[in-house]
Amino acid sequence: QNGFLPRDLQSTIEASIDPQPEPIVKKVESSCLWDEGLLPVELLQRSLGEAAKKSRSSAAGAAATAAAVLSLGQKVILRHLWHRFSGRYIEIPELRKLWELAYWPLCEQRQLIHEAFEYLKGTYRQLQGPGGRWCPEHEEAMFEMFAALDLARLPSVAFSTPWMPPQVGAVRLWVQLAPVKDWQHDVKEEIASENVAVQAIKLECTKLENKLNIVEQRSIVNKSQINDAVASINEFQRKKRESRTT
Repeated sequence: QNGFLPRDLQSTIEASIDPQPEPIVKKVESSCLWDEGLLPVELLQRSLGEAAKKSRSSAAGAAATAAAVLSLGQKVILRHLWHRFSGRYIEIPELRKLWELAYWPLCEQRQLIHEAFEYLKGTYRQLQGPGGRWCPEHEEAMFEMFAALDLARLPSVAFSTPWMPPQVGAVRLWVQLAPVKDWQHDVKEEIASENVAVQAIKLECTKLENKLNIVEQRSIVNKSQINDAVASINEFQRKKRESRTT
């Protein structure tokens, strides 16, 4: 049933939007059962929970089906948030529950991540603005909700906004540098392994050099013995010739 969502949801939810510093507000134009309250969002808890478990399955078919269920659930939750928007965003405790229900860390669709990011930007601006109920707990909750999104899938220009916790940019930078750190670690391990191999080769070369020195010394001794033998033979032949002449 396409999650009991309107048929024109594709154009309103997944439309490509250019990032900008100020939050982008999505307008909900059509209606569906979710809007009328006939289907409470809490109904998604069981289906999304089961889909989240199946998404970690090694079976390709089960994982693909789970991803589709999660995607529909995330669309429903985003639509629910935008449908309730009337100039103010919902309070952070309630938003946090819906955010956990959406299983955002499993989302890989850039459009959905971007739209969720825009909603969080607006919520953070409201929190920081006049009448905002700022407190350390709400600041931490906002950071955790931002961190639940796969922000690496968004363009860098999306983060040129003041409406997100400063730690979000630091975490994103850390995630971007993680592959470089892994590469450096691999290079260090490779260098260490090569050093061990070089040391082993040096040890073998030292052994061969010692053997060559022994052979050379033996050759010198043998040459000396040969020279002594030749001298002895020549002396013997000389004495033999002398004895014949006498």
